[in-house]
Amino acid sequence: MSRAGDSDGYRNKYNNGNEVSEGAVAVNPSAIVFQCLSCLQIVADSTTWVRATPELRTFTLQSAPADTITISEQLSTSHEGHDLGSTYASFSCSNCTHVLGKIYRTTPRYLDDLRDYFTFDASALKNYQIGSDEPASGPPPADTDFAILKPEPDAVAQRLAIMETVIMAMHDEVEQLKSEVASLRNSTAVDYDSDARRRPGVGRGSRKKT
Repeated sequence: MSRAGDSDGYRNKYNNGNEVSEGAVAVNPSAIVFQCLSCLQIVADSTTWVRATPELRTFTLQSAPADTITISEQLSTSHEGHDLGSTYASFSCSNCTHVLGKIYRTTPRYLDDLRDYFTFDASALKNYQIGSDEPASGPPPADTDFAILKPEPDAVAQRLAIMETVIMAMHDEVEQLKSEVASLRNSTAVDYDSDARRRPGVGRGSRKKT
């Protein structure tokens, strides 16, 4: 595995004035910041935006910080879909190894502008926008590009269903624990009362002799 920027073949393409120091992420005002969906590490921002590709549900950046991305040394070939026939190296989050996207090495002509850049899978990321009136350097995402940065309704519904299932399971476990604790308390109280009754001179109605 190699990190972004480690070799000429896998070197980040930074614009003048947008170079990101190792281990840091440039967060230009009004930029969109991207986080790994798995571990929430910040992996890039939109200051080097190239384009979105709705057919692939991806977006492409010119560069990514070297310490946030790990690039596979193995090339793969796409056998179906909009990028059919393309060869690419996958890249992943350097913190948790969650696969984030592809660096295309060969593509059909209509995807030529993606070559050697970082094409992120929108579904592998979380994102938020830094609010400011100052424009980001580099071409910002167009309004139509934001669609791929938002989860599909079906995906949202699926996540909500999973959360609901987890919450219900946790609720059932809590109720079961509460029931067991209450039962244990009652059992302890009964045992204590029975033990008290068996002790000489102790119990209800007993009086201390004078």
